[in-house]
Amino acid sequence: MKEKIIGRTATKTHPASDAVGYALYAFGGLGTEGLLMSMETMLYGQPFGAWTPLKSIAHWLLTCLIWGGFAIVLTKRLPAAPQNRIQKKNAIAAIALACVSILFTSLAWKGFKPGIEAAHLGAGRFAAQYLYYAFESWLVLLIVAHGQLAFEHRFGSRNVPFGGIFLAGTWGLVHILTQGAATGIYTVIQSLLFGSVYVLLNKNYKISYVAMALMFML
Repeated sequence: MKEKIIGRTATKTHPASDAVGYALYAFGGLGTEGLLMSMETMLYGQPFGAWTPLKSIAHWLLTCLIWGGFAIVLTKRLPAAPQNRIQKKNAIAAIALACVSILFTSLAWKGFKPGIEAAHLGAGRFAAQYLYYAFESWLVLLIVAHGQLAFEHRFGSRNVPFGGIFLAGTWGLVHILTQGAATGIYTVIQSLLFGSVYVLLNKNYKISYVAMALMFML
């Protein structure tokens, strides 16, 4: 594995197999919530829907802590964020796709998602839920970013949203298997939108995180 220094940041170039591994680690990080929830369900003797608000908040905060550990390690495995200026037409296209994503979510939820969740959850649980979404968005970004690197190493093309396709085949497929076709198809479409926005934003994972988090939350 070849190491190079860019400014003060040491980054490593790695082959496709390494990039796939990092993407799968990020996906596995998301999966740790299932294990945590199983342990909590056994401890409380209740399914998640029956938990008190305090138990739900504790679950989301602990999940954020676990996900944050995965995200910090895997973010360090990304190359330095590109410094090239994002073309105006690409920025406009990314904003358009973000708007499509938010509209699609509003149609799926039959209303503005944050408003619906705020009314349902209350202030404390709403804040914890959206912090949870922020960390989930971070791992989703890492699946896209490392997945994109893997396919670019393998196939060379830099303009195809491989990362979004990889996300759809992992995160999206799991939603189909665990939450049904409707939720799964929604997640697959969102995955492809995330991947497309990432490419349009010049694969700058810092800017892309903001865009994806807004798309995910709104």
